[in-house]
Parts: sequence; C-alpha cells; structure tokens
Amino acid sequence: MSELINLSETSSNDTLSVISNDDNGDYEGEDDNDEEDNENETNEDEDNEGEDNDNREEDNDNREEDNNNRGAADNDEGETSKERPITSDVWDFVNRKTRKCPSCGKIFEKKTGTSSIRAHLQSHGMLLTKEKQTTLDNFVKKKATKSEKKQAVIDWIILDMQPFKVVEGKAFQNMISSFDPNFQLPTRNSIKKFIVKSFEKRKKLIIEYIKKISGKVLLTTDLWSSLNNESFLGITIHFIDESWVLRHFTLDILQFKGAHTGQSIADKIYEVLVEFGLENKTVSMTTDNASNVILSARILATKFDHEFTHYRCVAHILNIIVTAGLNAIKVPIKKLRKLIKMIRKSTKMLEELENLAKIDHQNFLRPVLDCKTRWNSTYNMLNRACILKEKIQMLAVKYNTLNSFLPTLTEWELFNDLDQFLEPFNKATIDLSTQSHPTIGHSRVILLAIKIDLDADRGQDSLLKDMIEPMKEKFTSYYEILKGLSHIAAFLDPRYKNYCFPNMSDDEVLLPIRQKLEEQQLLSTTTRPTPRVSTFLQKLKATRNVHDVVDDEVSKYWNSNEADESIHPLEWWKTHSTEYPNLSKLALDYLCIQASSVPCEQLFSIAGQVLCKSRNRLTGESVRACICLRSWILEKF
Repeated sequence: MSELINLSETSSNDTLSVISNDDNGDYEGEDDNDEEDNENETNEDEDNEGEDNDNREEDNDNREEDNNNRGAADNDEGETSKERPITSDVWDFVNRKTRKCPSCGKIFEKKTGTSSIRAHLQSHGMLLTKEKQTTLDNFVKKKATKSEKKQAVIDWIILDMQPFKVVEGKAFQNMISSFDPNFQLPTRNSIKKFIVKSFEKRKKLIIEYIKKISGKVLLTTDLWSSLNNESFLGITIHFIDESWVLRHFTLDILQFKGAHTGQSIADKIYEVLVEFGLENKTVSMTTDNASNVILSARILATKFDHEFTHYRCVAHILNIIVTAGLNAIKVPIKKLRKLIKMIRKSTKMLEELENLAKIDHQNFLRPVLDCKTRWNSTYNMLNRACILKEKIQMLAVKYNTLNSFLPTLTEWELFNDLDQFLEPFNKATIDLSTQSHPTIGHSRVILLAIKIDLDADRGQDSLLKDMIEPMKEKFTSYYEILKGLSHIAAFLDPRYKNYCFPNMSDDEVLLPIRQKLEEQQLLSTTTRPTPRVSTFLQKLKATRNVHDVVDDEVSKYWNSNEADESIHPLEWWKTHSTEYPNLSKLALDYLCIQASSVPCEQLFSIAGQVLCKSRNRLTGESVRACICLRSWILEKF
C-alpha cells in the first residue's frame, strides 16, 4: 500500500538543503552545470562511499581501542589518568578482557577493531546494524523526490478537502516555490486524473483486504442531496478484524440518478457488494426509517442465500419518540423559539448578554435555536434557555419587545422539567453515535431504561403528562421490533447479559443463542465430511456433538459473572476467545452491528464539505474518488 508523505518533513529537508549550500557559498539552483557535475561525481563515487565509511569507522574504532589500552596501561603503572568510557555496544556481547565470541568461541586479537567484531556478531544474528551518524549531508540526500512532493500535495487536497483550483492560486504557488523553487506544481486537470487513478488503484487493495476479513460485515446506508440537487447513495462498512478491533470505512458513495424507489436502491447496493466481493459476507444493514430504504432492505434480503437482517436506526427512532411528545406541547415551545430568534437577530441584545456574563465572571453562552433536521436540537434550545433564564429576564426589562414572548413562571417550570426529562434521550443519541465500540447491545440497555422512565407514575399534576402518552405510544410501536433484533448482540455483550432480559426465563433467553450456534456448527461440520462415515450417521453424530458443545458453552457463559461496565467488550472476547471458541465466532459477527445510521450521516457531512460552493462543479466520479480516498487514507489502506 502506498505511504503518505509528510509535507512538513519535506519542507524541513528542503530547508536543510538550502542551509548546506549557503555554507559552501553557493545557492541551490544557481548553476545548473555545477549541480549536474556534482550529481555525476556523486554517482561515480557512490559504490566506494559505503566502503570508505566502513574503513573510517574501523580506523576510529581501532584508535578508540588503542586509547583504551593506553589508559589501562597507565593505571597499571600507578598513574591517576582516568580511563575513557567504552562507548561501543559490541562489549555488551564480548568480554573485553577475554575477547571471546559468546557464540562460536573465537578469540579476537587486540588489533581487531569493533567494526570487525560487530560484523562477526551479526553473522550469528546477535547485533543489529549500527546506525551511521546522521549528518547534514544525509538530510540533503534524503529529500523527497518530485513524485513524492506531488503525492504530498494531492494527499493534502484530499484530506483537507481543498478545491483542485487551489494549485492555481498565486499565494499558494509562491509558498511552494519558497519551499522548493525547482518543484513544478501539478495542474488542476492532472490532479483530477491522478486522484481518479489513485482511487481505482486503492479500490483493488480494498477488495483484497475484504477477502481476508474472517467475520461478517454490517452496512449503513443513506441517500443525500447536494447543493446542486444531485443525489448520492452512501455506503459504509463495519466489521471486527483479527485483532478484535472494530473497523469502519467508506465503502462507496455513488451518484444516484432516477427515481428513489426501493427496488432501484436495492439494485445499486447489491451491485456495489458484488463489485467488492461482499455478497456472501454481508449479514445486516442499518438505515433510517424512510419507507423506500426499508423496502430496499427487504428486497436486498431476497438476493442473498444466507440470513440478512435489517436494523432500524435507534437514534432516529428516539428522535421520533421525542418529537411525538414535543408536538403535544407546541404552543410554549413555539413561543420560546420566537423569543430566541429575536435575541439572536439583535446584535445589541447579544452584546448585552455577553456583558451580563462578564459581570458574573462567566463564559458567554449564545442562545441556541432548534432545527427540524437536527436530532435533539429542541432539547439543546431548552437547556440553553434554562441556563440563561435570569439573564433573559433581565434583558426583557430593558427591551420591552421581548415581553410578549417571555415565558411565564409555569412555562419556565415546564421547560426545566423538560430539560431534565429529555437529557437521557440526548445522552442516548450521543452514546449510540459512536463507531469505536459495539452499540447494538447498549441500545437495548437504553431502551429498557427509557421504558422504565416512561412508565413511571408522575401524578396528575405533572406538567409532562400531556407529552408522555404520545411518547409511550410511539415507543411501544417500535420497542418489540428493536428488542428482538438486539437479543443476540445484547447477550454477547458481557457487560449487559444479566440485565437485558427482565421477565424472561433462561430458556427464552438462551434458545435464540443455541439455535444460532447450532446453525454455525452444522454449517462448519457439513463442509468437512468424514469419508469413513455414512452421510446419514455423520449427520446424527454432528447433531449430537453440536448440542453438547452448545449447551456447555452457552450455559457456562450465561452463568458467569458480568463484566465491569468499564470493560471494552471486544477486549473481553479477545481474552476469552479460547474459553468460548464458538460463542466468540458469533460475537465476531454480531458485535460489529451499528445501532444507528450515524456513520452515513457523518459521511454526508463530509460530502457537504467536498461538494461545497467552491467545488460545485465536481463530477460524480470526482466526488466519489475524493470521499472514498479520504476514508481509505485515514484508515491506512
């Protein structure tokens, strides 16, 4: 795989090059003939350079040896001369007095230098090659080549999402010229061609890497429209590698033309899976709750010979539940929203709020306005309003126009209760949005906790009673679906297995696990037939052995103590994979499942920066290459 070039390191090398030439009275690039002569001379002496350096090193070591011997002799004569410290590391292996090789017993003569002793030890594999001292000349010889510098510029454009035309900017050209006057920047057209070519090259590496994934993979997918109203289909892949690390990257992002029907979406996704060799590895897909995407998942399941499961984004469902509750109290929320809009539009009011914060020796917090397309944004608006309550009231004293929208005491109490009630939903969304550790098991814990909160008796006087009932109705409609989908993954999370199955008997909990394990065992057994046993008897023996193995592992794991909540579940399985060999394979397939489609949301956030106003003429091919390459480079593919 190609390595990234560090632009800052290249610049440092070039600077050293200028310093070196300045000391000699010349400047780089001043005389092309002299530079060419120097290069020819360097090439002629290149073969002898290593030998001369070795000879000089051996001479230095011999002089060091003589000095050490003289120091020892002086001490024998009773003089007070101090012996020079022994710096060579060969004496860590060879006794300095006996000078005997610890491997073969060879005795080195006193005149033998440390370089020769080092070479002998290396023949026994006992000492690494001694690194030569880094000099200014070495830095000059290591400066990046033209192609490496070009790659550094292109990597910068991809990773920092710069427009291709940045190379045509005069200031940028002057900056690069100051680093290296001889470097010719590539044109915007050559950059585009190089990026597309790099994309195709790295895609082949991705395909080869996917073949080596031992477990199954999960997809997250979504549709997005750009500023130019161009539609794109994004797909991210999630899996657990051989080191039990949860990995993810952008699999593909394609310009999507035509009607966004479930059939067309399913066909396009399957086309990508076949291209990357994932049609037999993909076991699940997480999406939002759009009807066309849900239909595409059902159609996609019919294209596979193996089991394929569609997971609905839990974070999106939580947002739907909260929205149902907030719709029941629209009037006070709408009133607060107008108040915040007025304050945010007034520079004087914002300055007044900032001055009030300075008087109280507090950091200035700007009022937050909610947005329909952002999860938990209404909670953020309520939370910030409650924090700024006193300052907003003081502001209303000075600016009478705010009084018509200023909340009453009862409404402030409602907002305060809402702030506390919605905080767990906000935290749950944040927790489920991570990609660094398994989230599907955690989603079951969140749903159970929210169910307890919604079922709590708040009394008839509760200000939240109007919104609780619609929230419970929405929650109930999704809960049974989500509970069933998260069963196996929650069981395989050692932190939660003893808490995620209330009001369920052991048989109800363990039956889905045993069935899934038996399917795996029977599948692996049928792929390794025993020639001496008839197929009928083999099937009976395999079934009996499967039951024994499954019962033993499942029961042992189920009855073991739960892991501490601070334990990373994948680290736990990495440690216990030999203890539970069959369950660990199941964990490899199920703990990579994402509880939310946030990875695709984040992908489109990046896409919005790539296809922005300054890059609105990028073709679908260029957008695809830039976004995929950025993800693959960051993941070191």
